Amino acid sequence: MEDTRQLVEKINQLFVEGNMERFMDYLAEDVVWEMFSSSSGHTTINGKKELFNMDSSGMPAHMGFEFGTIVIEGNVASVQGTSTGKLNDGGAYKGYFCDVYHFRDDKIANIESYIIDNRKVNGPN
Repeated sequence: MEDTRQLVEKINQLFVEGNMERFMDYLAEDVVWEMFSSSSGHTTINGKKELFNMDSSGMPAHMGFEFGTIVIEGNVASVQGTSTGKLNDGGAYKGYFCDVYHFRDDKIANIESYIIDNRKVNGPN
């Protein structure tokens, strides 16, 4: 059995690779994902089905992620990092995030994502 850190690293790698089917294997059927974004406000996704069918048309294409600090305490893990991408209008995107995972029986039961995003980056960053 993997420890929580290994599990979080594997889950994040699947997300980076865009392997959503395998990523979904690590989610509880009744997972709740709350996203708090500086640009789009608060969104709640209830359950794997809703997450799988989520409209991602407003998301930047070709997202890149870099993960930094991982903190584990009991059945909770937090991960901070950055994301970059290209917007549909050709502009650059850069965001900063902290994801908090709550595990139940080696599955993610809840995710809270706190995102500070620059929808369009001017110049090099």
